[in-house]
Amino acid sequence: MTRSADVVVIGGGIVGAACTYYLARAGVDVHLVERQFIASGTSRACDSLTLLWDKSPGPELILGRASTALWAGLVEELDEPFEYHRRGTVLLAEDEAGLEAGRQTAAAMQAQGIRAEPLAQADLLKLEPALSPDLAGGVFFPDDAQIDARRAALALVAAARRQGATVHQGAAVTGIRRRGEEIAGVTTQAGDFATHRVVCAAGVWSNSLARLVNLDLPIRPRKGHILVTARAPGFIHHPLLEGGYVSTVQTAAEGVQVALVAEQTPAGTILLGSSREFAGFDRSVSLTVVQAIARRALRFLPGLAQVPAIRSYAGLRPWSPDHLPLIGPVEAVPGFYLATGHEGSGISLAPVTGRLIADWIVNPNRVMPAAAAVRPDRFELRPRTDKPTNH
Repeated sequence: MTRSADVVVIGGGIVGAACTYYLARAGVDVHLVERQFIASGTSRACDSLTLLWDKSPGPELILGRASTALWAGLVEELDEPFEYHRRGTVLLAEDEAGLEAGRQTAAAMQAQGIRAEPLAQADLLKLEPALSPDLAGGVFFPDDAQIDARRAALALVAAARRQGATVHQGAAVTGIRRRGEEIAGVTTQAGDFATHRVVCAAGVWSNSLARLVNLDLPIRPRKGHILVTARAPGFIHHPLLEGGYVSTVQTAAEGVQVALVAEQTPAGTILLGSSREFAGFDRSVSLTVVQAIARRALRFLPGLAQVPAIRSYAGLRPWSPDHLPLIGPVEAVPGFYLATGHEGSGISLAPVTGRLIADWIVNPNRVMPAAAAVRPDRFELRPRTDKPTNH
């Protein structure tokens, strides 16, 4: 059976869900196709943080602030709760050099109108008594939030359905048809779609889909581990990140990078991360990496030695070479749009990504100027010279 659609969105993670929601809200006949089930990939194997201070001043921070505002609005717009909590985050300085770097980050954010509160050692321990007493200090960023990515994806999809979107799960894409250079349709295991617009929001699997239209994308899977403790309500009061976190994000090193991220969940468990490594599509858990995360956590939170670890898991982040996502049309393939490459900012930037995709399709004149920094064609994407393989 062949269905007709104004737009087909491929990928049912938090980014694809946001694209579907904003397209449906704009009155577009949109069909979301997901090869497994909603939030079956990275969106159920990640932490819950939305950060502003890790984004560079300029377009990246502008997009981050726009997305932060959209998340706050979605709390009222979506019927299903998704554990949105604006507790802020604390950047931890292990020594005086780290504290000075934290102060510089705080000053840079304050210059952009982002609230940041430098903390001396005593102030830090008053805010978070479980921290090691030898830390030099830190910075409190009160506007950061936590969001359950899986629940948020489900809430966005449910709201999109209420506005007319159609969702197809268990519908792996096997081909993308073209008429000349333009998109003509999508073939899936659940049937065919006649459409002139396709949004690729498939995360780490985006390159496989791009090859169906003869493109190679600069997207690589970057593996990350999370360790989960038993319930320890009130052990920490804000999400905590060490100062070296940003450098692990920005490096392109092939080896394993580990930096402390700790956050308390509404259920009372504690999520501990984070790690980064290029390991292909391997999602297996490495005991060596989990142990490294645990050691780093104990350095900052020694009381965790009394809290049992109950499980661990690994997920894959879609990495791009300049650490910015690819959002917008691909000029070489008319009708093909990308919403991928967010790596660790998928939760933070999902709403603004969905809004940009809807604007590109419905009213390109409304696209915000900062979106130029994330246009896919900054990588000069060109069709491959060999024949693509549909799979």
